[in-house]
Amino acid sequence: MTVLDTTIDRYFSATNAQNNQLAAECFDPDASVFDEGQHLTGLESIRGWLQHTQQKYQPEVQVLKAERSYGEIWVKAKVSGQFQGSPIQLNYVFALQDGKISRLMIR
Repeated sequence: MTVLDTTIDRYFSATNAQNNQLAAECFDPDASVFDEGQHLTGLESIRGWLQHTQQKYQPEVQVLKAERSYGEIWVKAKVSGQFQGSPIQLNYVFALQDGKISRLMIR
């Protein structure tokens, strides 16, 4: 099993538990998220994204691998849910600042 930073582990646990409030608490107030061609900035936008993603896809994330590179945490994960092609592998790239997620890119 891959050992993750506490904040990232909490984010994935909250996502899998469909707890958007707890997932949002993992982000810095000025954080940004890049997902599905969208760029979101700020906690209010991120909360909306979390809720929309949960309602539309009901994702469940299984971390396969995590590594640090140039100050970022790269996570490869198997994502299952209500979408065509499920499950798929996605890459999550996290940047942390003061124990919070400051940037998340999902590819």
